[in-house]
Amino acid sequence: MDNQEQAFSDRIDCNFPYLDAARAAALMAEARFISTNAEFCVLYEIVCPPASDRLPTERQRDLLASWLENSTSPLAARIADLARQVIDGGTVVTEQALAAMHDVATTEGQYAALAVVSRLAHAASDGVNGEIIDRLEQQIRRQWEEPG
Repeated sequence: MDNQEQAFSDRIDCNFPYLDAARAAALMAEARFISTNAEFCVLYEIVCPPASDRLPTERQRDLLASWLENSTSPLAARIADLARQVIDGGTVVTEQALAAMHDVATTEGQYAALAVVSRLAHAASDGVNGEIIDRLEQQIRRQWEEPG
């Protein structure tokens, strides 16, 4: 993540205005201006709200729909489908998560998108599948960080 993305991520981390539609929309627009990675920082906040916020499921769905409608990433629809599954009380099958992670890997530096998929996969993972997901996430991160 570059400095601007990191600063944005730090600002919204556990501090996203879930119930303020205007502020949420403004942050989504700001993220689009910064980068695709910043857009996925917003999605991470939408799918992983702090437990203390008690975000109603319907509001979470609305935020996801708004995020998807305005996202510029070709990965957005696929990852939003996984997010929708979890928001609606389902799970992300390990194979789905691994396939999505491989798709994210083709777009270098999309750390936030990778984190979203990993987090969604862990939402219902057993220990073994969690280890597989973690190994692939680390492999992708190393691949991105290798010079040349």
